[in-house]
Amino acid sequence: MDPVTLTLAAFLKVVTHLEARDISDVYDSRVQQVRVLYYGYTIDFRHQLWRIDDESVCAHLEKTGTAVEQRECSRMASRLFVETCHALQRRGRAAHIDTRTMYCKAAATFKPRRDPYAGMTPAERKARKALEAAHREAEQACNRYVLDALSSNSLKILRLRQRYCDKSNRLAARLEQQ
Repeated sequence: MDPVTLTLAAFLKVVTHLEARDISDVYDSRVQQVRVLYYGYTIDFRHQLWRIDDESVCAHLEKTGTAVEQRECSRMASRLFVETCHALQRRGRAAHIDTRTMYCKAAATFKPRRDPYAGMTPAERKARKALEAAHREAEQACNRYVLDALSSNSLKILRLRQRYCDKSNRLAARLEQQ
């Protein structure tokens, strides 16, 4: 083969081999999972199309972590987004504009989880937890009677469904007010 053909064949091989990966890298079209160790905290999140999925931030703690660990992880994640945004801004215009935009948007919009009992006295905290427990119980009963009502035309079941669903809604409204 002549040198021009060899060069063209090598170029085509490289272009066709890297094309799919490069396109997904440039457009961030595939979901990317990121795990970062930041000041001793493992912070994980997913991003796609240069947007961080807020629901995925610190998701590894949803099943195994305590509420305190989840709040602290999300607080540190917020700091990570802000710090990364500032670092990329200091690098100038040409520094990974899509990545910079992604982190700066997350820095501006991501809200860390907060303690729902912050600022409450012990008595208020106890009352809130009792109200939450009553709401969970009413919601479970509502769901049970909704399912029962689907397979039965019993007036008793329909009334129970209405009673518990109304109670669940009232308790949910009270929780929202607090």
